[in-house]
Amino acid sequence: MLASIAAPRIAIVGAGAIGTTLAARLAVAGYSVSVLARGETLASIKRQGVCLIDGQEQHTANVPVSDKCSELGEQDIVLLCTKAHSLPSLLPQLKPLFGQHTCLVPMVNGTPWWLLMDAVEPRSVKQFHIEAVDPGGKLVDCLPASAIVGCVVYITAQLKAPGIACSNTPLRLVVGEVGTPSTFTYSRLSVLIEVLESAGIDTRYAQRIRDAVWSKIAANLTSNPLSVITGTTLAQLYSHPSLQRVVGQLFGETRLTAEAYGSQLEMTLQQLVELGESMGAVSTSMLQDHRQGRALELAAIVEGVIELADRKGIPVPTIKSILHLTRYFEDSGLHHPYACDGKEKC
Repeated sequence: MLASIAAPRIAIVGAGAIGTTLAARLAVAGYSVSVLARGETLASIKRQGVCLIDGQEQHTANVPVSDKCSELGEQDIVLLCTKAHSLPSLLPQLKPLFGQHTCLVPMVNGTPWWLLMDAVEPRSVKQFHIEAVDPGGKLVDCLPASAIVGCVVYITAQLKAPGIACSNTPLRLVVGEVGTPSTFTYSRLSVLIEVLESAGIDTRYAQRIRDAVWSKIAANLTSNPLSVITGTTLAQLYSHPSLQRVVGQLFGETRLTAEAYGSQLEMTLQQLVELGESMGAVSTSMLQDHRQGRALELAAIVEGVIELADRKGIPVPTIKSILHLTRYFEDSGLHHPYACDGKEKC
């Protein structure tokens, strides 16, 4: 079982905007939080702790930080807040953080490596790995489904400087069992939800976590790649009639793929468009990564869906075209300097 709710040991892996936000919230709430970070971020957190600027408030806390898992030790909860493309090399290195009942919560965009896993030990379901996000099935082999809590992140945050995040919107998470629900997994989830809620993070339990995951995939796929191609904010992207048509095609192809795997999207196209318009002058995380010359999460957000669609023989021509166009922008380094800067959208 997890340690007492009053004293669970929590590790944050990755101190970007989301990781820093969660670390600050949990530490200020009094929880035992440690951070795995590197380089300038490691030095900054050692020097001044983690800081979240939330509206008119500033939450600052000193937390243990290291670039070595062995120095952090065994944890009860591990919040994985890194880019999806870093996981194949990173996850095997996290073994010192895991004990018999450690709960791993991957907070990644796009298609998670565990999407096709069930309660069976992963080595017997090697054929269910998703090559785009898990080359060779290494991630599926690392941990059983019972050790993983599925998570969908709805947090808008911006990294102002290493170890300093800014967020002016509610922090929302959706969590649920990856494997077959049991008394143990439900008890563990209850502890996790109570910990997050007590730190001011709105956390909802989803009995069908894959429905929530596919809904977020649809939101990411209809916004992130298009934002790189067009240089638009979310409000601009979802409000322009021509782009709305492309969004509709991307949404429809994603919905058909989700349904082929037994999942239902939790929103209609109209609801997605209205939500996107309401976000205002917010730039997607992929557009911000592109402007900074960082690798784009195309494997998780786009290629994973294409792979799953191809397995079921579902045509996804619009998604494939968008992938090629976005790859061109990534490879060429072209971007739209006139686009309005916004907050990071996870």
